[in-house]
Amino acid sequence: MSRRLVAFGVMLASGFAGLGYQIVWTQQSALWLGHEAAAVLAVVTAFFGGLALGALLLGGRIDRSHHPARWYAGCELLIAAWSLLLAYTMAPAGFALATLAGPEPGPWVQGAIALGGSFLLFLPATVSMGATLPAMARLLDQTAARRGSLGELYAANTFGAVVGVLATAFWLVPAIGLAATASWCAALNIGCAAGALLMTRRNEPVPPLAISPPSSRRILWLLSATGLLGIGYEVLVVRVISQLAENTVYTFAVLLAVYLLGTAGGAAIQSQQARRDTVGADAISERLLLALAVACSVGAAALWGGPSIRNAVLGLPLARSVVLGVTAEAAMALAAFALPTVVMGALFSHLCTQAREQGRGFGVALGVNTLGAAAAPLVFGVMLLPALGAMVALGIVVCGYLALGFWTARRALPGRLIRVASVAVAGVAALTLLPALRFVDLPEGGRLLDYTEGPTAAVSVVESAEGVRVLRVDNRQQEGSSATAFVDARQA
Repeated sequence: MSRRLVAFGVMLASGFAGLGYQIVWTQQSALWLGHEAAAVLAVVTAFFGGLALGALLLGGRIDRSHHPARWYAGCELLIAAWSLLLAYTMAPAGFALATLAGPEPGPWVQGAIALGGSFLLFLPATVSMGATLPAMARLLDQTAARRGSLGELYAANTFGAVVGVLATAFWLVPAIGLAATASWCAALNIGCAAGALLMTRRNEPVPPLAISPPSSRRILWLLSATGLLGIGYEVLVVRVISQLAENTVYTFAVLLAVYLLGTAGGAAIQSQQARRDTVGADAISERLLLALAVACSVGAAALWGGPSIRNAVLGLPLARSVVLGVTAEAAMALAAFALPTVVMGALFSHLCTQAREQGRGFGVALGVNTLGAAAAPLVFGVMLLPALGAMVALGIVVCGYLALGFWTARRALPGRLIRVASVAVAGVAALTLLPALRFVDLPEGGRLLDYTEGPTAAVSVVESAEGVRVLRVDNRQQEGSSATAFVDARQA
């Protein structure tokens, strides 16, 4: 069996374990954070932050190392050991963090402990995860002459992550529990370490990777910005769909699986296309960025069809309501994610290859992209969404991609600049005309009195034709009603 096939198999298993841990950690963190939405934000931020640190701090050392297999195996073994430790110590650690926050923490204290505590809890494992992909790329001795190879490796790792998300949420955790699931994922990490060591013959040293001096920092800014915008789009879409979904861990797993599947497919497609491309790298970047702006616009527009998609699926003659609910959530996710994520995967693969050809190590490219992704939940989920609303925040994502496309084409021919500027003007004009993404079920003759979007939920106050007011969270959970106000006052 060739080294490449073994590498792809190892990356599949490593991706399965990594996203399996994310599901396990999200459910465990929800216990001490008190809310699954808060746990998703905290774990995603901590996950991407650790991945970025690992790629940035260890990627350069791995490129200079004569024994990348040892680096890879060591990282996988550390992931396994730390994750096993977390599986049995998360409860007391979470209790300590909740105690530190106190019964009524302010928003800044709660945010600092939720994000900072999660980051530190997972740090050894996530830093090691961030170094595994650069180490495997180094082990295969990827070179700039083999365009597309990095994309194939990333695609294999992400396809494994898709399987890991679905299998962990729908099968392993319900069947054997959180601790046992983490143990199975740790066993996969150990198998990945063994596979990497078997790829080297007689422990032969690998010559250090020859990387020319970096020619520009522009590619790093592009990688960081696209990481921020890509995960920002994911955060915003998940929040909008939460008004129509059941908002369980299964919802998160389905949405994440669809997002990852699209990016993996895009990376795989681009890795094949890269070998046939004859145009310049900047021209490809420009096309992909403009295509991504259009794709995100189409995906955001598809969100208005969410109620129709949900109702159509729920009307299917399936026996189990749980299956119908999950299918409806998957259909809404496909409508919003399918096109944008394919382009995102292709763009990431292309930019990483371009960075390598410009003298940047893969670890640096992956690290700056993931660093931007780590900031996305805070920037878009905590800051922009409550302040501006989902529609305007999604418009900022679209305008961000348009601006990057314009920046990439700034030295191009006037015709290309005119095309980019035209698309930008059209995007801004559409942003001012589109209605807000609010989904609130109103009773016959009822009206919406108030609607507020917060970092973890959208809250609405609905009044019926009889004057009864109801408080709803994400349009699904009813928290109170004025129907018994008179009786409650008499009791008081």
